Amino acid sequence: MPRTGPACLTCREKCRKCDRARPNCQRCISKGLVCGGYPEQFRFCGIASRGKWKGARIPVSTQRPRNAADRANMEQGVHQQQTTNAAPTPPEEAYPPPRSDKLNADTQEISNEIAEILRLPETETLLTHYDEFICPHQISEIGNESDNPYRLYILPLARKQIGLLYAVLGFSASHLGQLTGNQTMHEATAVEYRMKAIRALSEEIRRSQASTLLEDEQDAVLAIIQILLLHDIAESGISTHGIHITGAMSVCKRLLISEGLSGHRRRAVFFLGNLAWLDVIRAFAGPERLCFSQDIRELVACASENTFEMVNGCPREVFLIIGGILEKSKEHTLGWLTWDEYQIAMLVAKHKLYSWDSNEKIYPSTDPRWLAVAEIFRFACILRILRLLDDSRPAKSPEIQDCVARILDATATISSDCPLIELLILPLFMAGADALAPHSQYYILSRLKEIERRSEIRNPVPRDILEKVWAARAAQATDEDRNISWTSFTHCPGITRQHDYLII
Repeated sequence: MPRTGPACLTCREKCRKCDRARPNCQRCISKGLVCGGYPEQFRFCGIASRGKWKGARIPVSTQRPRNAADRANMEQGVHQQQTTNAAPTPPEEAYPPPRSDKLNADTQEISNEIAEILRLPETETLLTHYDEFICPHQISEIGNESDNPYRLYILPLARKQIGLLYAVLGFSASHLGQLTGNQTMHEATAVEYRMKAIRALSEEIRRSQASTLLEDEQDAVLAIIQILLLHDIAESGISTHGIHITGAMSVCKRLLISEGLSGHRRRAVFFLGNLAWLDVIRAFAGPERLCFSQDIRELVACASENTFEMVNGCPREVFLIIGGILEKSKEHTLGWLTWDEYQIAMLVAKHKLYSWDSNEKIYPSTDPRWLAVAEIFRFACILRILRLLDDSRPAKSPEIQDCVARILDATATISSDCPLIELLILPLFMAGADALAPHSQYYILSRLKEIERRSEIRNPVPRDILEKVWAARAAQATDEDRNISWTSFTHCPGITRQHDYLII
């Protein structure tokens, strides 16, 4: 029986025949592309759409989730229920653009809801905590300044876009609840706001299938995704099933690219640049998880300002090199590149990084420690390329140990009172995964603890994985030098879509 319904977004963009397979187009999968999905595909883990909870605006269980694991299980369960029980998607014509009178009524209702939430004393407390405590730690150099983009962009936008307001309140409640030991705020209030944010995000993405979102709405979607990911990082360091970047960005990047990423969209460029870096970070654990294309990364690198390095640490040129090589690795995994082609691409990228001169680059400020940050990320990326070339290579290999030493020596020049230290979680982790000497391992854990004390945000993933790697190496026979790959601890064989490990 022929398939019915519209073609997926990816096939429509490329003007080709779609097989309309559910949940993902098999033509896209066979070509290694991210299927853009169908009109009702973007139902993020949130409120159930059928059964006795249908239409509920917040979790209405008589038992609140007790901890972060319960929250993750709740979101995962709803997501799986929607995936397995979703009804067949009707044609696009079933979603006509809303009438203007209904749109105006909905807009007024949302405006009233925002105003009501902003009047709550709890809201003021949480927004103040986000502004004064969380924002300064999200970006170096200008952390506590008024032109901090997390203040300049997110807070004003959150007062107009309810989904972003929910996301900010959820993240702030989680963080403040942990700091003060307020279990209700951390485990109940934060979860309720987070679930509302996910539901609002789902509705915005679905609405984008019928009409083009306004500029504020597009930017709010990007901001919601980033705040949800930061919430994941602060809670567990893991974003379950990778739904945030993969699902939403397949829509949002299409909207932004169709208009171009120019200087007047500084807010969108800022959010998209941070998400592109987070996409690279998750691909460190498995290149097949890469979502953004190299074209997108190049657009981001060209349109971004120094805030990219201030937030993410990695120089944009290094970001492009490692992003490109992760894409080549993904293509090789999918069978698009032969081993010889793949190896040549790897060796060329490695040569580019070794010859990249950090002394000739422009940095966000004249602080000489930015040069050390650039070197740290350069050798962390070289280390990743060496492992992509041969993951079984013994850790005692001179080239690998040279990279470890370069990273640790450069890190030693950045003191614990310097805000740049907060940018170095990923490079320290990469060095730790191949650090053999006990004193090197101790030093790495000490620096990670310093970062945790500075930011008051503990991402447990780096330490947990490193301790598993070190324990596995210690259990090896004396004459055995087989490498223990850290990526083996980020793969769950029982699930189709792997979790995102956000080592940042």
